[in-house]
Amino acid sequence: MTARTQEPRLKWIEIDLGAVRENLRWVRSRLERGARLMAVVKANAYGHGAAEVAKVAAAEGASCLGVLSVEEAVELRAAAVRAPIVLLSPPLPTQAAQVARLGLEPTVDSEEGLRALERAARRRIPVHLDIDFGLKRWGASPAAAEGLAARVKRSRRLTLAGISTHLDYVPGKNGVEAEAKLRLFQRLAARVKAKNPDVLCHAANSSIFMDFPRWQMDMVRVGNLLYGINPASAEARLRSPWTCYARIIALSEVGKGRAIGYASEYVAPRKMTVATLPAGYADGLTMEPAERLIGFGSGYQYWGWLRGKKTPFVGRCAIAHVLVDVSKVARPRLGDAVSLPLRRTGASARIPRVYKDGAR
Repeated sequence: MTARTQEPRLKWIEIDLGAVRENLRWVRSRLERGARLMAVVKANAYGHGAAEVAKVAAAEGASCLGVLSVEEAVELRAAAVRAPIVLLSPPLPTQAAQVARLGLEPTVDSEEGLRALERAARRRIPVHLDIDFGLKRWGASPAAAEGLAARVKRSRRLTLAGISTHLDYVPGKNGVEAEAKLRLFQRLAARVKAKNPDVLCHAANSSIFMDFPRWQMDMVRVGNLLYGINPASAEARLRSPWTCYARIIALSEVGKGRAIGYASEYVAPRKMTVATLPAGYADGLTMEPAERLIGFGSGYQYWGWLRGKKTPFVGRCAIAHVLVDVSKVARPRLGDAVSLPLRRTGASARIPRVYKDGAR
């Protein structure tokens, strides 16, 4: 019997775990002495595959992994990830038994949450007390923080592992306000740490790590930087591990002045070669890409890349296809793979992920 030839994929996402590894090493090289690293793998590691990235992060010395929910932690444990996992949002009281069974480190911000965890605990559960400084998604008030910390200290089933905050900081927007809040948090955390010497104080996500490196405290929580996304203006030597591809399934020549696409809204400004790609908004295409090199504003345009040439989108993106202008590409062919600006967290789970390890 002859070996069956594998059919080529029409679209796929290529993820380079070697790039993730290099980004992790770059972040670790900039940690202050004694500072730990939490690798944030929430939202399926920003679309890159939580289990795959988690294993790389653990092997590269991350102290723990950060996820948003119990459901995300369940997936990691099912994939045999044994590293410490921190829940970055407070679990529901009804999820306390799962938290205990999976050996998670939950975020807490209320007496109700603490009581639920105590009832579920079979051994001491390490918790992270989160403080709200204005983001208002969750977190105890600064005024309540020391009382809750004392409450955990009295518990025979809970241990205060951390005190944290997540600021409403956006680079280039509110830096002065952010630093003032960091100072307030540090003073509060220092008072809690004086009574709980082993507690980890952490406030630095990727943006704060880049723009305010002196505020690393005991641990930094890094997500974007691991995936080659630099949210700050400071330079970072990062590699992008993510590329989405779709193959050309049709080619056509379009004359100048010809109306094409839905509603005949697009009129060719010149003679063009147009390619059809089997990817559309059902795949997450034309959600705003996270790539900083793609500009937006009045009259913005999306594009892909083929053999080093831009391939601008033509007309509307449809549910399952998009047209691109390949006029500047020499001899485009059926089956050519065009890279596309697909937002990582918006990419459909139906698109196959292909992993490679291009470590250098």
